[in-house]
Amino acid sequence: MKTSQKNLKVFFYLKKNISHNGLSPVMGRITIGKEMVQFSCKLEADPNLWDTRAGRINGKSKHAGLINREVDKINVAVNAAYKEIITTRGQATANDVKNAFQGIASSQETLLKIFREHNAEYEKRTGVNVSKSAFINYKTSYFHLEQFIQHKYHVSDISFRQLDYSFIENYGYYLRIDCRMMPSSVLQKMIHLRKMVRIAIGRRIISHDPFIGYSTERPKSCRKYLQADEL
Repeated sequence: MKTSQKNLKVFFYLKKNISHNGLSPVMGRITIGKEMVQFSCKLEADPNLWDTRAGRINGKSKHAGLINREVDKINVAVNAAYKEIITTRGQATANDVKNAFQGIASSQETLLKIFREHNAEYEKRTGVNVSKSAFINYKTSYFHLEQFIQHKYHVSDISFRQLDYSFIENYGYYLRIDCRMMPSSVLQKMIHLRKMVRIAIGRRIISHDPFIGYSTERPKSCRKYLQADEL
């Protein structure tokens, strides 16, 4: 599949090596002008059914439908990343688009980086004006957030610009279903994530709050109060 938006071109193809199950990795290629970068789509397809020109699988099988839908989603995400960069910066490189699409910030202000900085500061304040249990809770929240980003997005960190309402919903689902957490634990992790968002807004890394309109299940047994430093 080839698409273009101004001078953006996206192409999907199969890697030549075939795995033990007879499938080949699906790769993507982003081209802007004379610059080109490649990326893995984290998908595998049957090379016997692959349409090289179209960049997708032929047929109406379940396998074909699944791969083609995922390829379409990636294509839309790449074009959306390109459009956002062009809107905010006026120009974009192929590597910029790849990083934005994959959730890797071109700047240094990423979600987990800010979280690590916060926890490092909290550790210094532990025993002074921060309790040890509060510090441990933030460390646990960081761990779960890091695991979620790797599990869901296959990257080591994510740009604050990629942190949207959908990310928050998916994280809440991950905590409830995959981690089997109680509502009180999910609420605590969301409070900690929202604090990172407030830090980012305060530093003008982002200008909007992705939590607007989002609400999570509240524990019925007791009411959770925010600490002064969490407001």
